[in-house]
Amino acid sequence: MQTVMVVPGESERFWNQTPFRSYLFNALSLLLPSGEQFVIRAMEDAATHLPEGAPLQDEVAQFVREERAHQRAHRLYNAQLAAQGYNAIALEARIERAVQGLEHALSWRERLALAAALEYLTALVSRHALRGEGWLVHNASRQSSLWRWHCEEEVAHHGVALRMLCEVGRVGYGRRMALYVLASLILLGDVARHTWDFFQTDRAQGRLGWLGGARSVAGFVLRQAVGLARMAVGWLGYGLPMHRLAPASQVGRNAEKARIEVRPLQACDIPRLLVLEHKKWSDGQAADADAMAQRIAAHPQLCMGAFCPRTGEALASLFLKPISAVQLQSARTWADCAKICSHDGGQSSRDLFGISLSSISPQGVEAIFAFFWPRALKAGWRQIYLGSPAPGLARWRRGEPHAPVESYVYAMRRGGPQDPQLRYYWKKGFKTIVACKAGYFPHAASLDYGVVVRGRIPLSFLAPLWRHVPLSWLRGMERCLARVL
Repeated sequence: MQTVMVVPGESERFWNQTPFRSYLFNALSLLLPSGEQFVIRAMEDAATHLPEGAPLQDEVAQFVREERAHQRAHRLYNAQLAAQGYNAIALEARIERAVQGLEHALSWRERLALAAALEYLTALVSRHALRGEGWLVHNASRQSSLWRWHCEEEVAHHGVALRMLCEVGRVGYGRRMALYVLASLILLGDVARHTWDFFQTDRAQGRLGWLGGARSVAGFVLRQAVGLARMAVGWLGYGLPMHRLAPASQVGRNAEKARIEVRPLQACDIPRLLVLEHKKWSDGQAADADAMAQRIAAHPQLCMGAFCPRTGEALASLFLKPISAVQLQSARTWADCAKICSHDGGQSSRDLFGISLSSISPQGVEAIFAFFWPRALKAGWRQIYLGSPAPGLARWRRGEPHAPVESYVYAMRRGGPQDPQLRYYWKKGFKTIVACKAGYFPHAASLDYGVVVRGRIPLSFLAPLWRHVPLSWLRGMERCLARVL
């Protein structure tokens, strides 16, 4: 990591070519020491709620190290502003008091949500600052070097806070958006206040007049009208669902660069798949070689695997089968749904049943879904059913011994199912609970109940169109949507 420091002392006052552009970044700098400390505390508090050994713990530790380096750099930067005669010390003190008030007023989840919103906003500003020189001059000055280093790191690591919010925050969509609006108002209000204070100081000292200040602001707004409009669209982007908003981790980007190999499964893959099964499931839950061979032979295009291109290790596998409404309704257990028959689904069924999804790599799962989606559209598949446990049921039952199981299974909290496993599938698009069945499969935490959930394949309602579209075009569409979303 490169560390760039601005040392105290007198330097060019309008270092960013114009007074307003210089004020804009100076104003942001005053926010950063206390603002970064707020974010660090929020992330460290939230990290205590992560499972032991979770990959996010390492990402949070790296994130905190980078934020502390930003703090040190901007304290020196702000000391230089004070040496130039600006009211930096008093403005910093006011920000610190405001931050302390927020910390006392908000719960740890709300602090995390506010920190994630601030990180999203600073990354949004940073992307525009790094695009050409319309916002930030690119020269050898210490200020320019500091800001470019800081902006690059903000863009690179802002997703850690979003992933933390997605993993442990759970503040609900309405509260998340309310805190985002609050973060936006704080950032905009303080930058405007500081910019005005800088201008008043320079005007009082005879360095800049009203006309020069107005010309500087108007020039920036007129030249950057398109960029400001683009930023407004980016600001609205925070309204996307969290699983679309949070970027992939560095591990995910490295896995993408390694080009995980995804393909339909063959009988020769079974030994590696068995290793994956026993890493993921207990002996009673893992599929055996005969079951895998039967699934692959019956539906080769509905059995997919993700493999490491260097070692050949199986990272994830997905087994699907066609199913009809009659078969689904008459099945009493998961084994009934998963059983391979010669008449699976019949000729008219456009629905699938997810027999098994095994994974030791989130990126492997994402790669399988990206592989399958255009093929599902081309084949005309419409819906996928899954049998899910409800691992919170046994604990709930201890407090509600006489209530019907359905009252727990269908219960909603903050916009999603109350049960953690059902909530996980709900976030993946399985938003409809079809049935709750006793004795569905052995699972002590679920009291052996199973919940059948349904998800619709995105854009499958246009199935008659996709049949006439080349698969290569659908794959290209999937890549474009992945970049946008």
